[in-house]
Amino acid sequence: MPLSGMGDLEDLFEPGPENESSQWRPRARAYAVSDIIGAAAGISLYAVVGIDSVVSWPSNQVLISDPNLSNIAGVLLIPTWVWLIFSVGMASSRTQSWRLSQLPARPRICFAAAAVVCAAVVAGGFVLGAAKGSARILPGPRYQVSIIDPNPSAWTTVPLNQFHLWQASFVRDDGPLMVFGLFAATGFIALLHLHRQAARASL
Repeated sequence: MPLSGMGDLEDLFEPGPENESSQWRPRARAYAVSDIIGAAAGISLYAVVGIDSVVSWPSNQVLISDPNLSNIAGVLLIPTWVWLIFSVGMASSRTQSWRLSQLPARPRICFAAAAVVCAAVVAGGFVLGAAKGSARILPGPRYQVSIIDPNPSAWTTVPLNQFHLWQASFVRDDGPLMVFGLFAATGFIALLHLHRQAARASL
């Protein structure tokens, strides 16, 4: 979700009763900074996974191999979602009745466009061929793949062009991770504006 629409989110959450923790959380500068970092992490996950998948479409070449892509996704995804869940819980009195329809027009359009791109990338990847498995290069070099369908198979030596094909298939299978990045970014942008709204109200 592009950050250009963030200025339209002033009325993201309707007013509601607040307890002490939900008043403290939005007004804390450190939490606002963490919201920005969380949104950036979500956007980064969305972009890295999406770009790597799309790059593989024309030639089966990938920018980041599946093991490295999975490691990057784990580093970005797990702490981001843990912090998002914690942050939403801290501001629960304002977020419990929130709906996407409360977003102003421009952010809704941005979210819808990002969702359409996400769906297209995931669908396109599976149409072109996606699979679960691993790839490795041994001295020689020897190119080997192991397919999980549904159980791991033995390592099989393949030609270089087939190795690239399988690598691309493994990367495309990670496409659904874009969804988690999109929703994490949207959640943190919403929380950031909740912080700004509460800070202005306290002036």
